[in-house]
Amino acid sequence: MKKKIILLALCVPVIAAKYPISKPNYVVNLPSIKVETITDKELINALINVESANNDNAYRSCEGAAGALQIRRTMVRDVNRILRCQKSNQQYTYEDRWNRQKSIEMFNIYCNHYNLVTPEEKARCWNGGPRGLQKLSTKRYWEKVKKQLASQN
Repeated sequence: MKKKIILLALCVPVIAAKYPISKPNYVVNLPSIKVETITDKELINALINVESANNDNAYRSCEGAAGALQIRRTMVRDVNRILRCQKSNQQYTYEDRWNRQKSIEMFNIYCNHYNLVTPEEKARCWNGGPRGLQKLSTKRYWEKVKKQLASQN
């Protein structure tokens, strides 16, 4: 077994050198937007369009994500934890995910708590959690949001 693994480890670089991956013959033109001019309202509208196609009744059963911003139960719990730490009497219910205004309030509480300032930080952490900036998948999500922002203008 060890011999097979060693042989395979030696063959892969040789094969990769002989048959390099060719570059695609097309160019992807991503929208160019001035990120520093994006307002919170524009960003939230773009997120709503990416998350739910502007549908307050959207529901993704495999994730349990609900509403315009596709909020999961864990997000409601995190926002309520944040509010308790801030000594606030305000709390959200799972049903509040279906209310666009309350969903936006939860988004703002979340972003403020984690000191998310730029539109990219807000979008990527909304998608990937507090460590969203470290995740490759949230880069692709940010590209979707930028594309949506460009189409809004």
